[in-house]
Amino acid sequence: MTFDEQAKKSLTVGLFCAVVIFAGVAYWHYSFLKPLYKKYDSQIKVLNGEISKYKGDLDEINQAEKARGEVENMRRIVAEATKRLPSTPDAAGFYQELIRILRITGVLTTRVEPGGNRAQPYYTEIPYGIQCQCRYHEFGQFLNLIEENQTRFMRVNSFVINNNNNRPSIHPISVNISTFMFNK
Repeated sequence: MTFDEQAKKSLTVGLFCAVVIFAGVAYWHYSFLKPLYKKYDSQIKVLNGEISKYKGDLDEINQAEKARGEVENMRRIVAEATKRLPSTPDAAGFYQELIRILRITGVLTTRVEPGGNRAQPYYTEIPYGIQCQCRYHEFGQFLNLIEENQTRFMRVNSFVINNNNNRPSIHPISVNISTFMFNK
């Protein structure tokens, strides 16, 4: 196929126009679109980082939601312990609970004396010395009800059992008990 002069000129002008258009598109691409691509790439990286952070937060929230039952159970335990551990000395409450235990067990008291408080960082120990008379079985029940008390925290620190020669089945006993107070 041979081209005449007119076709050659048209082809040359067409090729020149194509090269100019291609050069214009390439210039436009590198001058205007390339910076936009870089800007959008950096924005995409920032947004992907935020998305991964939010996904991590969402996973943490989902785990917390799954642990909600455990948290509610712990809250219930803390509320129960708060009832058993007053924030004031509440000597009247201790005496009422002691009287209730003494009535249940049949232990006869002759003396109840408060001791000196012992402050710790989170709680204060309030000791009491109790002089009483009872049988071994009654005393065992008494110790059990003190240690396993559901109303307040109490602990038996020490006890001494003596013998009464006039009544061998009834023993004079000295018991040291502590109750506790929460320090705010």
